[in-house]
Amino acid sequence: MSFKVAASDFDGTLFRNWNISAEDLAAIKNWQAAKNKFGIVTGRAYVMLIPHLKEFNLAIDFAICENGAIIHDGDGQIIFDTELQKEILIAILNEPLAAKSMHFAFEAADKIYCANVKENSWVIREQNRWRFPLEIIDAAQISTLPKINQLALDFESPDAAKAAAEALNKKFGDVIYAQKNTHSVDIVTAGINKARGVENLLQVMNWEAKAYVIGDESNDLPMIKHFGGYTVATAKDFVKREATEIFDSVGAMLNHFV
Repeated sequence: MSFKVAASDFDGTLFRNWNISAEDLAAIKNWQAAKNKFGIVTGRAYVMLIPHLKEFNLAIDFAICENGAIIHDGDGQIIFDTELQKEILIAILNEPLAAKSMHFAFEAADKIYCANVKENSWVIREQNRWRFPLEIIDAAQISTLPKINQLALDFESPDAAKAAAEALNKKFGDVIYAQKNTHSVDIVTAGINKARGVENLLQVMNWEAKAYVIGDESNDLPMIKHFGGYTVATAKDFVKREATEIFDSVGAMLNHFV
């Protein structure tokens, strides 16, 4: 049976102004009713995504989380994952530029562990509102953590995030990939990004289907470039320049290609 796969970024693309519009939700249901697959590809950990899926009663067929470092099927089961080695996590913690981060969020499959948390940490703000599993730890506990798929840092400005990402890639780029995402830095194993995440999804699920991807930020660029993907009208100009077409919303893209 022939079908299509749509993979949408979450924050700033599908989830805008703290909302998923009724039009987008209707378009997703229409897309799935046509026997196509729809899912999220995000920098978020799955535990951070679940509260929003429940709030909007959004059923998805997959979730590519942590920029491709871990993939869940429609039932939330892990079908692919990677691991950051503990010695690298500890080394990053001690890097001068990284140490300016407002938190070190070690993201596992079912919980986020936070160390060196400072005031204005966005992970803490999110957890206070959405109550996903989070544990505050001491840096000495890093070596005892379960499998960590992504390390997320947070800075006071996009320029500080860019500088930290560049410094980390220069020093550890043979084993990790640090990417700026507005004022955050998301760190995964080398070779992992959203484009690879979509490719891994198609391979693991044995889906021979065309992928329609849409995003709005710098960490979406790998998949937009790789798949000839799309962006939303609210995206930054440097993302729009790389997109094949610009849509007003995710729903508009789905309705165009359904």
